[in-house]
Amino acid sequence: MPSQQACLMPPGAIQTMEEEILEQSNGLDERAVKAGQSKDEAGTLIEEFIPFLNGRVAKYTARLDIHLREDVFSAAMSAFYEAVQNYDIEKGHFFPFANRVVCARIIDHIRKISRHEGKTISLNGDDQQSTAPTVVDLASIRNYQEERRRESLADEIEQFKTEIAAWGITLDALVQCSPKHKELRKKYKEIVSSVAEHPDIMQTISLKRYFPVCAVSKITGMPVKKIERARVYILAAIIIKTGDYELMSEYI
Repeated sequence: MPSQQACLMPPGAIQTMEEEILEQSNGLDERAVKAGQSKDEAGTLIEEFIPFLNGRVAKYTARLDIHLREDVFSAAMSAFYEAVQNYDIEKGHFFPFANRVVCARIIDHIRKISRHEGKTISLNGDDQQSTAPTVVDLASIRNYQEERRRESLADEIEQFKTEIAAWGITLDALVQCSPKHKELRKKYKEIVSSVAEHPDIMQTISLKRYFPVCAVSKITGMPVKKIERARVYILAAIIIKTGDYELMSEYI
């Protein structure tokens, strides 16, 4: 039986969300393959799927006390890790496969607990129906991933503010001098790319903490005065492009 949240969603919204999930499946499949080859990647993927694991455990353990629910969650997490290790991209998408593995492990674990406790524990409905992935499951993962992305972006911004402060630049000043017109932004991006291709200029910027306006003017053909006016923006863009700013670089 679908959850109340799923029932309240308009059919069109559910279909759209499912289509978006399917469009993202190939990316998730490739990540799962990489996670099967790297413990760090596997750990990151497990972290992102915690909302899904919590949802699956909660679905089956409403009648269990908190300690037993924690035990079931540990079993679910182990099952997800095993799914990552055993996933074969040639046999289908990762999410349905991981979902089946996790749900089967949860059910088996609850039955084991039931035998140990000497009493019957209800699994809250038909096993096969319950193991089907829901739109709510997928939405919770997507929302969690977006929240993590926002947190990572906030961390990058704080690090970036510290780095540009060493040049006497504030975030407010950078916003004020950022180009408003598309063509000018495109021109500045070309300048940044050109500068990044000249090790001597990059060395001057990174080691001597000096932005060589004349040298940049020479390699780009842009007048010195215009380079000087754009210095703050270009310098900030170079810092992002060459630094550890994976998310911020998408905006440059």
